[in-house]
Parts: sequence; C-alpha cells; structure tokens
Amino acid sequence: MKSFNTIYQLSFYLVTLITFVFGGAVQFLFGVSNTVLTFLITAYVFLIYLIYALLKHRVVFNWVIFFSMAYVSLILLTAVIRQSDFIATITYLIFPLLPLAVYLFGFINYKEGYISFQNIFKVFYYIALIQLPVLLIQKRFYDVLIGFNNSNQKIEWFDFMFGTFFIKSDHSLGVFILIIIAIILFRKEKVKNIVKWRSVSVLYLAITLFMTESNISKLFLVVLLSTIIIIPFYKKYARTLRFKIGVGVLALAILSAGYTLRDKDFIIKRLGGTWEQQFSLKNAERFYELRTAKRFHIVMVAYSKIKTKWIGDGPYSYFDIRTGKFKQTRHFTQLIWTYYDLGLFGLFIVFAFILSLIGYLDVDKGLPFLFFLGIFIVYSFYTTMFSDIAIIFSVFLLFNKSSQDKINP
Repeated sequence: MKSFNTIYQLSFYLVTLITFVFGGAVQFLFGVSNTVLTFLITAYVFLIYLIYALLKHRVVFNWVIFFSMAYVSLILLTAVIRQSDFIATITYLIFPLLPLAVYLFGFINYKEGYISFQNIFKVFYYIALIQLPVLLIQKRFYDVLIGFNNSNQKIEWFDFMFGTFFIKSDHSLGVFILIIIAIILFRKEKVKNIVKWRSVSVLYLAITLFMTESNISKLFLVVLLSTIIIIPFYKKYARTLRFKIGVGVLALAILSAGYTLRDKDFIIKRLGGTWEQQFSLKNAERFYELRTAKRFHIVMVAYSKIKTKWIGDGPYSYFDIRTGKFKQTRHFTQLIWTYYDLGLFGLFIVFAFILSLIGYLDVDKGLPFLFFLGIFIVYSFYTTMFSDIAIIFSVFLLFNKSSQDKINP
C-alpha cells in the first residue's frame, strides 16, 4: 500500500493543478471543453478508487452510494421513457457521477490518512492567494487577452474574471474563496502555522472575492463575516429579555427599511422593475414566454401555470448540450434543470443526495449543518453544482472527515 500512498498523493496534486490552476488556460488557449475535462477527471478519480478497492478487497456502500445510484437509474429510466438522445443521456450522468467520484476519493483519505488536512489547506490557500493578481490582469487586459481565445465560447468581460479556474467559473471561484475564509475564521487553531496574519489574509481574500462576478458569494461572505460578531454576542446574551427585545426591534427595522426602499430608483434598477412588477404572476408569465424570465419567475410559472412534471422531459431537455441552446431563459441551475429534465421524482432524489453528501462531511450538527445545507441548496439554484469539479473537490477535500477523525495536526 506504500506505492498506492504515493499514487494517491500525486493524484491529489494532479487533479488540484488541472482544476484550480491550469484548467482555465487549457480551455482558453487550446479549446478543450469544460465537459471533456470534467469527465476525464471523474474517470481518473474513479480509477484511483477502483485500484484502492481491489487492493483492499472491499467496496463502500452507504446512503451516498445509494442515492447516487438512484440518481443514475432515474436518469436512464427517464431517458428511455422520453426517448432522449444517447449522447445527451450519457453526458447527463456527470451530475451523479462527479460527486460520487470525489466522495470516494475523499473516503480513501478518511480511511487511510494519506494527506493531512493542513497539507490540503496549504495548497488551496496558496491557490486562493494568487487569484487577485490574476483577476486584476484579466480585468485590465481583457481587450488584449481575449484575442487568444480558442475556446469556441463567447467570453464577455464579466465572464473573463475566472482567475485560474475553468472559464465562466465565477461561482466556483467565489465558493472556493468563501471556504478558505471560513476555515481561517473558524478553524484558526488548525491553520495557525499556515496563515500567519489572519486578519490581513481575510481582508485580502475578501477583496479577491469582491473582484469576482459571483454576487451570491459576496452575500454569503457578508453573512459569514457578520457571524464573527453575532455568534459570541448570541452565546453571551441569548437568554436575556433585553436581547430578545433587541432582535425583535432589529427585525422590524429591517422589514420596515425594506418596505420603504422597495420603490427607490436604485432598487428598481437593480431588480429590473418595481417589486410588484417583478413578483407579479402575470409579468412572470410574460417574461417566461419572452424567455427573459429570472430564476424565481420560472419557479412561479412552473408552480402556478404548468402541469406538474412528475417525470421530466428527459436529460438536457431544458438545455440542449449538443447545440448550446436553452428551452427557456439562459440559466445554469441544478434545481430548475432537474425539475424540467427529471421531474419531481428527480428533485426528491437530488435533495436526498445533497443531504447524504452533507451528512458525510465534517460539519457539526445543528445550525452549522443547516447553514451548510442552505448554501448547497442556494448554489444549486444558481449553478449546476454537481458538474462543478472546483466546488465539489474543494468542499470534500477540506471538509473531509479525515481532517478530524483520522489525522492529527
């Protein structure tokens, strides 16, 4: 097993370099697609687990495996019922197979402890540090650099802010930096020998995140930084009457401010219309028909006007991966795609899959677990997270149970 130890460690560095450092450049300069790179990484990681399983003469079976297989089965069943394209169906399998492959890769480290949490974090931390200068170069020299684009993708300036990650991976980069900041803040004892100037590092990484185009990541960063003040305050004063009254007054003040500001020009400009216009079912239907609907418009119409889809229209029915054309508005979203492609049964399995994956991670039960679950669901609404190797790999390697249960600092 010593030789496999070396293979495993080299595999970690190889996947990390492709995913977080060189992948975007390979796509941009040589035209290798995101899908091809992701499938190659997935197949390679499965191969590493297969070698491990053969050496150990045993395989893993638990809820993660069960729901991933249920996910695969539903995709294939729906494809048969809807007579979906074979290539589209096979490609769609990346959604259950990528998280499963990365989970199994992390499970090996959980059992064997080949790479310490500190070594994993150190590599990811240094990768996070190089993103700001790269983003500044991409923003400043977009007009020059875009001339080297051989990716066969149209890349606007805001899509060009992908750092060293895959092309158009703003959410991936945002989540990655968010995770690094969270670990610096809440696991400071485990990383104190790596992060010498904690406050400076957090500020630097926060500036990096605000350079990206992932607005939802910026929101989560504000929430994350707020917890530094809120959590100690809550622990100290939560049981007092004064605290409860203060929370009530603050909640009313926020609601009142939101109601007062709803028709202000900057709010209307940001939303693309008044509050009433945006959340009107009539307008949602119109936007839906014009294919300009936002994600919540699609949910409103799907819930109120479209016949319930118990079984979806088949893999990649919402987004045709062969032509790159959307059935509705151009949104990459795991949850909406799942409903249209696999129906309510698909949504049920996806939610169960998410719960099983988070249940494996080294996340405390209670509020931390619910917060993590909320983040997973929100990002699943805003991006196709199960095919995002950067998000899945960083989450499972940094929150792998081996960091607590198997490896000493």
